[in-house]
Amino acid sequence: KITLRLYSLDTMPHTIHTFLTLIDRQHYNRGSFLSLRPHVLVAGPVDMHDVENNRQLEQKMKREGYFPDGALLFNEYSGEFPHVVRTVGFNEEMGGPVFYVNLVDNTVGHGPSDEHEGGDSVGGKEGDPCFGEVVEGFDVIEKIKGFATADGMFEGSVYIVGSHVLKTNE
Repeated sequence: KITLRLYSLDTMPHTIHTFLTLIDRQHYNRGSFLSLRPHVLVAGPVDMHDVENNRQLEQKMKREGYFPDGALLFNEYSGEFPHVVRTVGFNEEMGGPVFYVNLVDNTVGHGPSDEHEGGDSVGGKEGDPCFGEVVEGFDVIEKIKGFATADGMFEGSVYIVGSHVLKTNE
């Protein structure tokens, strides 16, 4: 079991609402952990080893308008929430629904680049939205890392069995 605490809806309303909607609509159920990179563990509502399941998941996402352009309509980044160890983010370029868990401090690599000035990209990037953190189950993430091959892929599927909201603060 891996438990995430999402940041306040006020900080990144579109990003957090999108993630909660993906969970509510069960898009991550039967998804999987996709790859292990030295700095992040990547997961999403797809399964690289089950073509039929992946096709069904992708069709469901397309019907709801999440592909081919991703889940996020626009990018939100807050300097209040840097990409430190155990935090969770969407990749700016992909715009979700694939997300990642930071395994190291990625503040520089996943934050805004030097060329980004005051909200306008000038050859740089705004930074990936970092919208939550792992508060329980980092030991499970460590175990998942053990299933990765040398190239960072998984020999078999490492499934997300289910996802749901445990508590909401209104």
